[in-house]
Amino acid sequence: MGFSEHLIMNLSGVYADEGLDKAIEGSRVIDLSALDGTNCFCDEESAARIRSSIADLPLEAVHWIDSGDYHYISRFWLERIDEPFALLLVDHHPDMHESAFGALSCGSWARDAFTSLEKFSQLLMVGINPDLELEFLDLMFDGVLAATKEDLGRNDSALSEDVREMLSLLEPRIPVYISIDKDALSPSYAATDWDQGNMSLRQLELLLGEVASKHRIIGVDICGELTREKGAEAAELELNLKTNLAIKAILESLLGA
Repeated sequence: MGFSEHLIMNLSGVYADEGLDKAIEGSRVIDLSALDGTNCFCDEESAARIRSSIADLPLEAVHWIDSGDYHYISRFWLERIDEPFALLLVDHHPDMHESAFGALSCGSWARDAFTSLEKFSQLLMVGINPDLELEFLDLMFDGVLAATKEDLGRNDSALSEDVREMLSLLEPRIPVYISIDKDALSPSYAATDWDQGNMSLRQLELLLGEVASKHRIIGVDICGELTREKGAEAAELELNLKTNLAIKAILESLLGA
């Protein structure tokens, strides 16, 4: 089914609160809500359970992976890729911390994946907080590239030359996996439980379009929800559902999702 398939990974219950599972006809819910040891950090037992739960599910699909606290789930999808690939990470945070005590976390998963997965060739980050660039300076000459939220420019209806220039450094014909954390977006478009960037939906659409026009997309995941437990009320849930469906529409236009 390719990108027409939407896999909703339920850890917090937020997608049911938003109504995303009902709004996307034919979506499949993978219920992981009974797992312990998953909030921000993922223990070995839960990691094994998650890997087992997705082992037979398609990589070439749209994966909805809950709040940013669970962004490390991207790591489990990336390790399934069996050819050289690049990751386009749209995020206000690089998620490139050194792993604490060796544990996989929402703040370390990108570094862990880039430094340990043999097929992971390039990492391009867009929309990050410039104050966090120190997290990955040691890897800047090893295939890690970044465009900060300041590099997006002031025209929120256009893709800046800085971003276009960075995208031009992608290896020709290399397939790309896309990971989107909605905290890269302006608060006008999303309510998250982390500090947010300034990207507009139009800029996100142009960014994805630029990459998809020149590279084969091998998978997509999306996170950045705000749960009731973290303070979401009806307005925040409605906003995030609206943006999720807008992203779905963008992917449909680009990938047939």
